[in-house]
Amino acid sequence: MIMQTAIEAESCLRWAVRESLLRYVTVIAGGTCTVDGDAVKGDDGIFTFPLRAAVQEGEDWRLSFGGSVRLEAHHGLMDVLIKDPELVVGPGRGVLATHTPDGELLALVALDEAAPTDDGDALVWAEVPTQLASAAVDLFGTAYPAGTGMAPIAIRVSH
Repeated sequence: MIMQTAIEAESCLRWAVRESLLRYVTVIAGGTCTVDGDAVKGDDGIFTFPLRAAVQEGEDWRLSFGGSVRLEAHHGLMDVLIKDPELVVGPGRGVLATHTPDGELLALVALDEAAPTDDGDALVWAEVPTQLASAAVDLFGTAYPAGTGMAPIAIRVSH
């Protein structure tokens, strides 16, 4: 059975990518962090991407978010674009991906321990640990090997 969930404003993905990477780009390398579309960067350094669509099939969810974050440094030699992220998550595991400039999906991070709780108003995945996916090693300039711990993610899907 496939179920589409109504989307409300507070439904979102919150992710800081990796604190040391953001500090490197914006402080050490003198680069930029550009937020576009409906994504927002909070004072706490966490990016919020609003939920655009949520589809449930069995125990698996496909969640699509809007907006983008671009981290650029070294006169464009470092260019990390996280655009319209998508999450496929099921019992105990998941993958967060980004859309590449040519429209393909690229796995960013793998999630473990990805079990939601229902707080009565929403399904909530709180502080889910993430590890860099092998497909994203080049996107991050080979600075981190596959499996490197990235910032945890938090997801809220109102119902």
